[in-house]
Formats: sequence, structure tokens, C-alpha cells
Amino acid sequence: MRILTCIKQVPDPESRPMINQEKTWAEYGEYTSYWINRYDEHAVEEALRIREMIPGTTVDIVSIGPERIKSAIRRCLEMGADRGFHLFIDSEDYLSPSIKSRLIAEFCHDMKYDLILTGVMSEDMMSGQTGPMLAARLGIPSATSVMKLSVNGLEGSIQVERELDSGHRCSMDLTLPALVGVQSGINRPRYPSLSNVMRAKNTEIIQIRLENSLLKVVSCETVEKIQEAGSDRAGIRLEGTTAEKAAVLWRMLREKSLL
Repeated sequence: MRILTCIKQVPDPESRPMINQEKTWAEYGEYTSYWINRYDEHAVEEALRIREMIPGTTVDIVSIGPERIKSAIRRCLEMGADRGFHLFIDSEDYLSPSIKSRLIAEFCHDMKYDLILTGVMSEDMMSGQTGPMLAARLGIPSATSVMKLSVNGLEGSIQVERELDSGHRCSMDLTLPALVGVQSGINRPRYPSLSNVMRAKNTEIIQIRLENSLLKVVSCETVEKIQEAGSDRAGIRLEGTTAEKAAVLWRMLREKSLL
């Protein structure tokens, strides 16, 4: 069985983004920390668990981005993944789910994967669109927000349990090949073992260079302009003695039904 896990590298949420000079996207400082999107980390763990249950299974990792993406792919290799593929783009600009799904779909066409795993969404964009778009481009069934899955290798199918609104869940049977987007509660990602860390240091990450001109050809949307979010909230300064300010504050809280 061949499994592909799609991962994304995201910036530290405590880092403050800055609008670039063209006002077309945000950028981060050179000292910003990046790590694997935590939803994707659960997808990697689930792929490794399937490999442990089904002998002969291989787990590949793929990610799109600039040179720094290799550190995220390397981390997955340290967790136990077999191979890493880096779809290299020398750009920090916005990549729409449509573009990313098309680039990964073109990569997948000749690889013949039985199962593709993704996180349900990314921590930075939170759109949850790339996975379903990828499945649609490949013409395979998909399920998102998966909390539990079981692969039936003999029947060539996978049973998943999806999380719905209001705490409800539903079960689905998908015919392989299929794509599954997992939720964070599906498992607990493992810590890399020393042997896997040593192996990952000597494992070559296969880089596939993508021309920036290609992105303009396949683009379905563009970012015209972004700007800092404004705020129309203003504070009120209370004047007078302590008793006078307390009386004004009491009246304001009463008027807003807070007391």
C-alpha cells in the first residue's frame, strides 16, 4: 500500500506578519520560527500507524514552498516517513488552494497512491479547501474532519468516522484510492526516535523545481490588495474625583445591562 501525506509549514502564531511593499501579501521577519501544521502532523502519525498494521506499506511526504520547507519534511522523516518530496517554489507569495491542489495533483498522477492523508485545515489560513480540491482533481472520493479510520486492504476500502456539528458523528466507507482529511483528536503524534533521526539525516529529500511562471498560468484568483485591519473602538477616560468616576462607571455599566 502506498500512502502520501501532504504537509504545510506554518509560522509561529506569536509572530506578527507585515504587509509587503506591493501590498499583495504578508511577510515575516527572518527570525520567525516555522513548524509543521499541527493538523498535518496528526496525518503523518496516522499514516505511520497504518504502515505498522499493514506490512509493505510505504509513507511519502510532499510539501510546497521555498527552501525552508525542507526542515518540515525532514521532521516527518524523523518521525518515520520513508521518502520526502519538496515541490520547490522560490516565493513567499500567496498560493491559493486551487494552485496547490493542481500542483500536487500533477505530482500524484504518475505515483499511483492508494491513500492520501491531509490535515483538516492549516493553522494560518484555516480554509480547509486544498484536500477536497485535490481529491476532485484526481477523481477520487474524500472525507474531511475524520476522527477515526480503518483500512480494509483485502476489500480495497477504508472506513472513516467523521466529526459533525453538535457533537454528532457519521461513518462512511470509501473505495481506495481515496483522500482523508484528519482532525487533531484522531491520535497523538509520536516523538522521533534516535534511530529515525539518524536515518533522516542521511535521507535525501527529492526536490522538484516549479517555475514561478507556471503559477501565473494555472492561477484562478489573484490578491489585489491587503491592508491592516482598522479599529473603530475607542476608550473612555473618566474625569473627576474617585467618587465621581465611580458614579459615572456605575451608571455606564447599568445602562449596558452589565450590572
